[in-house]
Amino acid sequence: MYRFGIAGIPLGSKGRTVKDAVENTFQLGLNYLEIQLFRISTQEREMRDFVGLKPKDLDEMLLVDLLRSDDDGKYKSVGLNTVIEEDDIGTELFWSMARDYKELSLARDVAKELDVKISLHTPYYVDFCNEERMILDSIQHTIWGGVIADALDSEYLITHLGLASKDRKKSLAKTATSLKQISEKMSSLKIKPKLCIENSGKEEVIGSPEEIDHLLSSVKGITSITNISHIYSSRKNSPTEQEEFSEIVEETKKKKRPLYFEFSGVEFLDQSEYRITPIKKGNLKFEPFADALADFDDEITLISFSPLLEHDALYMKVIFERSILKKIGKTVKPLAQ
Repeated sequence: MYRFGIAGIPLGSKGRTVKDAVENTFQLGLNYLEIQLFRISTQEREMRDFVGLKPKDLDEMLLVDLLRSDDDGKYKSVGLNTVIEEDDIGTELFWSMARDYKELSLARDVAKELDVKISLHTPYYVDFCNEERMILDSIQHTIWGGVIADALDSEYLITHLGLASKDRKKSLAKTATSLKQISEKMSSLKIKPKLCIENSGKEEVIGSPEEIDHLLSSVKGITSITNISHIYSSRKNSPTEQEEFSEIVEETKKKKRPLYFEFSGVEFLDQSEYRITPIKKGNLKFEPFADALADFDDEITLISFSPLLEHDALYMKVIFERSILKKIGKTVKPLAQ
């Protein structure tokens, strides 16, 4: 089973809700949607008007946390499956794609009916290894992303890792500590989507192949997805041939990581990644990757995150189908005359 999808709302979508995005993705002939959780805005509010209800039952309110005072008067998270009490404080998240859990539930049900799988990507500004205030915010925002991903029955919760400091070993250690806190909190909240870290394409960003290996061996309960464009940008021996792409897929399988690949064009400036481009305009070509994928019978997901979201997703789908037909043609013997 091969799934093709996009990272974000389809460019041609008139509606801007999760449900609209799911329906438009299906109408395009795609079957995966990686929802982008952009800059988060929250506020804390008193919950005395909602005593006796559960946070997910509230209309036109998207609570991502419920805080309750302990014996020392300190407010601590009690999760969203708890009945609201008079002195509780709720953390309300404002998100244009859904106002409350009823909208998320509707989008989830529509996605199941249309066989469109969902993942959710945390805000791109997260940073798990530098200024303490930013680390705490990044941890919290990732957990809140997990709450929303869980409500949507998402497959994965995906995150970047942030910029490395001059002491890269220290940055990596702090990143591991942050991810451990997130993983443990998601486990305690019984959040089902798997937390996935994404490899980086720039040297100054945490997420080299070696760093990904280290983090996955250090932190339980997490895994990784593979951004092919970032691999192409970060390697001196960038993959360009079918065999090289096959090795990437084989290595991903060997390490028992999701066969979930993001792809776009890449443009370089002074031998480093300058910007993401449409596939046809970038240095990275999809055809040899498609030929490599055609040799695998596993369930594989391909996500377009190029500026031409759905256009390039459909382009990848067409190129891949050609690779499959080419493979079939090689295996079918002509009829004897």
